[in-house]
Amino acid sequence: MKKPGAYLFVLRLFVALGCCALGPASALADGGKPDTPVRVLPYPFSHIVSFAADTDALRPWHGAAIHRFFNEELGLTISDSLWPQGSEGISAFFVGPGQLNRSPSGIGSESTFALLLREWHRGNIDHFHSWHEDSPLPFRTEIQPPLSLSAARSSLSMSSVGLPPQPSRNVRFYFSAAPPADLSIMLHDSKGRSSIFGSGGITRGQDIQFEVGPLGWIVEVIVPLQSNSVTRPVDPMSIDRIEFIAPSCATGCAASLTRVERDHFSRYTVLSEIPWLEAWNVRPAILTSHGGNTLIQDFGVPGQVAKFVAFDNPALVDTHAALADQKQSHAYHSDLLRNLGVIAVWSYFPADAKDLFAPPDGPEVQRGLPPLSSTYQQLYNLPRALPPPLDTGSEDKFDASARVSLADIPEDERKELYCGPSCTVSQGNALAMLIASDLQSINRGKKVKTLVYTHFGSEDGTPNFRASPEEPVTQAVRKWMRRFANYVYDFDGSIGIGRRIWSPPANTWVRYQVMHSNIASHLVVDGSAVSITPWTDPVTQTTWPDLRAGTRDLHGLTVYVPDVEHASVRIGGKETQSFTRNPPDETGRASITLVDDQVPTPIIGRVSLKDRARVEAISGQYTDLSEANSHVSLAADQADGASVVIKPWRLDLWNTSHLQLAVRKRCASKDSAGCLESRFKIELLMQDGGTVSILEDQAPDRRVSSSTWSVPRLKRLDEWVSHTLDVTQLSWSKFIDQGDDWRRPGLPLGRVKEVRVSLTNAPAGTTLDVQNFRALRPSGNGQAPDGTKLIAGRVTLDGWIPAPGVEVRAATEPGHTTTTATDQDGYYFFPGQPNGKIVSIRAQLGSRQCFPRQGRRIEIGKDEAELDIQLGQNLQFSRGSSQLPFTAATDPEQACEATPELLAQGR
Repeated sequence: MKKPGAYLFVLRLFVALGCCALGPASALADGGKPDTPVRVLPYPFSHIVSFAADTDALRPWHGAAIHRFFNEELGLTISDSLWPQGSEGISAFFVGPGQLNRSPSGIGSESTFALLLREWHRGNIDHFHSWHEDSPLPFRTEIQPPLSLSAARSSLSMSSVGLPPQPSRNVRFYFSAAPPADLSIMLHDSKGRSSIFGSGGITRGQDIQFEVGPLGWIVEVIVPLQSNSVTRPVDPMSIDRIEFIAPSCATGCAASLTRVERDHFSRYTVLSEIPWLEAWNVRPAILTSHGGNTLIQDFGVPGQVAKFVAFDNPALVDTHAALADQKQSHAYHSDLLRNLGVIAVWSYFPADAKDLFAPPDGPEVQRGLPPLSSTYQQLYNLPRALPPPLDTGSEDKFDASARVSLADIPEDERKELYCGPSCTVSQGNALAMLIASDLQSINRGKKVKTLVYTHFGSEDGTPNFRASPEEPVTQAVRKWMRRFANYVYDFDGSIGIGRRIWSPPANTWVRYQVMHSNIASHLVVDGSAVSITPWTDPVTQTTWPDLRAGTRDLHGLTVYVPDVEHASVRIGGKETQSFTRNPPDETGRASITLVDDQVPTPIIGRVSLKDRARVEAISGQYTDLSEANSHVSLAADQADGASVVIKPWRLDLWNTSHLQLAVRKRCASKDSAGCLESRFKIELLMQDGGTVSILEDQAPDRRVSSSTWSVPRLKRLDEWVSHTLDVTQLSWSKFIDQGDDWRRPGLPLGRVKEVRVSLTNAPAGTTLDVQNFRALRPSGNGQAPDGTKLIAGRVTLDGWIPAPGVEVRAATEPGHTTTTATDQDGYYFFPGQPNGKIVSIRAQLGSRQCFPRQGRRIEIGKDEAELDIQLGQNLQFSRGSSQLPFTAATDPEQACEATPELLAQGR
């Protein structure tokens, strides 16, 4: 948690030290100017509200439950943050260098690190809230006079009286000159334990200190954990003696020890954990500064400090500075963040107040995007929404301030927003206040373009509400977020284009601003042909768009063209079909909008459906994908039509913003006109009861409860036509909003129960071909330099009991097989898998092979962290043995099959 008052501290921090202002992000792009080729926001939106939620107090199960409500029940693509390192029980991957956070997540039997990885690759989490939770206190001992390394063995006695027990593992030493290369350090604690660190176990040079500064040379040791992953061979908080052993100093060395520090974070902490994140492709675009008990992992300008102490002890550090960008400190890691993919940060101590907070409806956003600025090397600043001036000190004070700040809200609803004296606007339970304020501005005719800041998981100030998996948010938050969803989707038809809100994930919103600020000089519109030439961003010094990430960096870019039907887009000379074709907006001009295709989920992709679904041809003839055909086909063998039902074994869609597919008609008869007069329909039946339909040249049937798109009729035979369809542009089925009974219309979110494809009014010989049918979602996540993906999952007996030590194989091409074994919690990982390949994953169990529920063969097009394999409930582990005797009967739900060798023997 942040220190008390930290939020108000930074909110009131108005220093005028200057910064690098880059001007408005949309200086020449305004939807109101008829000569401007680029719209300010994607069609059909007039406002943007994204969310950056600090992970403070957000327990893993609570975060998952919140996103089940926000992202699944409401259909919003909202993201929040995590810490790479923190304590057990909170949302952090690690609890120390190289130590995964295996504490229970509160969701099934999932470990915390694994649940967070799944949430990350679903798109529910996409940024860091600093690297470190920063709860351990910092301790520093100045060595006066300095201890000279004047012999082969020098000793220092220290007092540990009054120091609290805490999980600190980093012990740092400052020297007046470069310490000898043969230096070993031996730590002794008051409990009689000791541990020695040889020259290979001491971190020095740029692994701990990028540049040597006035404090001298820094080296560090990290106390390891013993095999039980809990205790340490020596307790850093109880150190009472340190020995420095260096044979080369037998006749004296120039180096003297000047300072000893003990805490739980350094540059080397980041270096030790980054390889895991790179292997998992956890690559955020943004980082927000947390605060904490040391501040060292935060960003801030030099000279700005905070003073606070937890208790009286001379070793406790009482002056705290942000060191993430200070190259001479032990905590500098800005360069490592940039290498990982970070392009924007929110400071704890900003160079200018405008870099910290910005009015959501200020004058600078009424005709453009918020201005961009940069303080730190190759990083943009990331201002958050300036919250409304609401006094939460008491109910009466809140009511008085709300009468002014939220004057348009009915009195009874204003009173519902109050959630207690500690429930400030930075707390999750106060989210309703922030949404109410933004909607009020929109309803008053103001443009709102903002990044909302809060803590989704905080329950401060609300003693009568305690979150649960079933009720993760308060009634007030539930009510106002439902209203917010209606402004995004216009479910009830009352919002209109002038009030529609775009709500992308935080990473995507930041990338959009950076792209929009530079696109004009790299965009050519020739008739309806759009060409984009990649460029080097002046701040990040990276290439935009990154062609390895598909259209990620152009997501939302809306370009006016005279003829959307014949529009085309080329990026770096390569054509893309990932754009929507939009009707005229408030300016009277039609447009196209680029769509992020970096993380596709195939519905009908490159893997034959027999390997991932049950297929039932109801009428006509169905032909599956094969090496000869990259599409599925449905042919009418008699007049009237054909239909097929596809029941995926497991197909989950997360945060879908668009569906994309290509269709073609062929005709085996002489009745070409009749074949073209046929109509196709493609339906997704979701497990939550919703239906989403794609209709060819048909008006939505209001008698059918389905959200629908109507696409233009195919005009030519034997010609592929691609469609990219925006879920916010669906024609909605019935929307229920009756108090507690609130149900959104069907959306392509959650588990797909069935896919139905049909042809009607089709003469015999009419064939419909479908290919590249996939769900797309916005993802600002970075790419591996070589474009490879993560393939991972969990092997369990029954979905709950883990199966450790199981051999898992991934075969991507004939003769290329990678093998690993599940860890203690049943998880397996195959990082670095080539994008675009087809992979077969098998858990080897004696005479059986079991594969993920998603299919026998899986198309690698994105990072996959949920390719789980279930072995069967009656499998038993032999105590003291790593073997797994398989005794389960054949069960198609367990996705197991005999090995080919045994099948041959059986024959």
